[in-house]
Amino acid sequence: MTAAVYWRDSWDAALAEAKKENRPLLLEMYLEGCPHCQRLDRETHADQAVAAALNTRFIPVRLEGRGHMDLVKQFNVTGAPTTLIFSPEGRELHRFAGFYPPPEYLKELEKYG
Repeated sequence: MTAAVYWRDSWDAALAEAKKENRPLLLEMYLEGCPHCQRLDRETHADQAVAAALNTRFIPVRLEGRGHMDLVKQFNVTGAPTTLIFSPEGRELHRFAGFYPPPEYLKELEKYG
């Protein structure tokens, strides 16, 4: 059974929500057509435990890199997919790049959420 992550599509709105809710922010930068990005979305984000963790412990944002080059440059994203975790104030705490199967992805989330 697959689950759905409630992805936000605006960095600024998600940052404001993170501050208000005092929850860390998770930003995933992906590229359209990237096989690792598609696999991460299809296999890992659809996992019930991953979706539950993202929806309850974080403010999740998923943005296509080419459409958000300002953020790609601001956060020095050099590959896709790249997952970044920020404090509610917007300070980067952790990042990991590439495809992670659900158990490993959850281990990365445990470090900061």
